[in-house]
Order: sequence, then C-alpha cells, then structure tokens
Amino acid sequence: MQEWQPDLNVKVPEWLAAGVRVRHSTFGDGTVGRVGTYKDVPSVWIDFDGGETKALALEFGLAHLTPAPRSIRRRWFGGNGG
Repeated sequence: MQEWQPDLNVKVPEWLAAGVRVRHSTFGDGTVGRVGTYKDVPSVWIDFDGGETKALALEFGLAHLTPAPRSIRRRWFGGNGG
C-alpha cells in the first residue's frame, strides 16, 4: 500500500476564513476557528455546533464544506402595523 502524499497546492477559497459559519455535509453547521497548516498540510479547524472541534485537511474537507446559509432577520420600521 502506497503512503499518502498530501496535495500541498490546495488553494484556500476567499470565503473560508476564521469566524465564517460553514456547513459540512456530514458534521453539520459550525464556525471556522482557524485556517492554516498542520504538519505542512493545508487545513481548517471548525468548531461544530454539536460541541466538537475538528481539523480537516483541505484536500478532503473542502469538498464537503459550503458557507452556511445566513438566517434572514426581518425588521419592521416605523409604526405598529396599525
């Protein structure tokens, strides 16, 4: 069995940064804590809403990540509707 050689040329998309809310196809919603390298492998650390923090190699994790949909907050301006 051949040893895994990480893809060191993986590009971090502009939207993926610390503080951004993301959705992972398996682990659910979370907040990016850090984007960087771990043992020279491009990685992202995510604090998931379920209480777990996971470090994912971008080579594999990026295919499962999307920006989390923003919650829509509606505001009523002026008057009391009557």
